[in-house]
Amino acid sequence: MFAILIVNLALAAPQKSPTLVPEIRTNGFQLEPLDQEYFLRVEHPGGGIRQETVKQNEAGHLQVNGVINQPYEDHGAHLVVTYEAGPNGYVAKYSYGKGPPTPPPQFPLFLSPNALKTATG
Repeated sequence: MFAILIVNLALAAPQKSPTLVPEIRTNGFQLEPLDQEYFLRVEHPGGGIRQETVKQNEAGHLQVNGVINQPYEDHGAHLVVTYEAGPNGYVAKYSYGKGPPTPPPQFPLFLSPNALKTATG
């Protein structure tokens, strides 16, 4: 009877979702996992920036949203590409022009529900 109770407790324990990617933070590269999603930021030496967020929905499909901001200093212009990809396909929009570029979105601060509970007391 005691063994049955242990097996039932082990089977009833909440299962942690697998992490899609490891956490990496190095000079110019950042990869932040959180449950079924991750945030990526790559800063290129020439001033280009790529940022994207990838989320996995309940059906297991990935949804990617991102932006690439590439300066072309020799032409005094910037190329900005925003894109999304998912189960319904891939869509990209771009702009190229002179003047200040559209800044990419700021890095989102991901906190787990337990971290938020701890912070509020």
